[in-house]
Amino acid sequence: MKVTANNLSVGYNTSKQVFANLSFTLNDGDVVALLGVNGIGKSTLIRTLSGLLSPISGELLINGQSINQLSVQERAQHISIVLTDRIAIEYIKVFDFIALGRAPHTGWLGTLQENDLALIRQNIALLRIENLQAKWLNELSDGERQKVMIARALCQETGLIILDEPTAFLDFRSKAEILQLLKNIAKTLNKIVLFSTHDIDLTLQHANTVWVMTEQKGFYMAQGDAMRQLVKEKLLD
Repeated sequence: MKVTANNLSVGYNTSKQVFANLSFTLNDGDVVALLGVNGIGKSTLIRTLSGLLSPISGELLINGQSINQLSVQERAQHISIVLTDRIAIEYIKVFDFIALGRAPHTGWLGTLQENDLALIRQNIALLRIENLQAKWLNELSDGERQKVMIARALCQETGLIILDEPTAFLDFRSKAEILQLLKNIAKTLNKIVLFSTHDIDLTLQHANTVWVMTEQKGFYMAQGDAMRQLVKEKLLD
């Protein structure tokens, strides 16, 4: 999968433009961390990249096609998103909740075929949450719930997985586990994984690219060894 932005401007209208003229390319296997202080516009960019918010100007291409030309179902077949918003559905079994990730690929009746069930079981095993699948969603800890959300996203079989603050509210061990999991998913399943976070040290260990957003409406990118220096200059100094 390939995601390309050309002179992309994001915001809620021309008078509330958050960032302008962003250009970048994402490819299979990329793990991109979006860094910046609260309120800087990370969620606005994430919602634009996921198709929940239209760009103010410029173009955002998914495999060469404008995201504006994709139907809701087509977007859901290319992009899965895990937000920090509290899930409205609480009283649902974990297995059934994960199975909702197959919705973009099933018929209008939503009937799961054997291949759908096999994929659901495969992703449950991948995240090692077999012991959770019979539980109610509202019974889970924050760390368990995050794994379930990622499993549902994987069941969408999208090339791009976007996560808004996936390590929020987690203890250090759970944060490290989630970020290692995302890194493994990108590498072994050839996914693009993009997430926002405040966990700088852990991020630098697991991402191969960082995007830094600053209060002066600056947008900076770095890869590999240059990531730590960029973060130091723009966020820590």
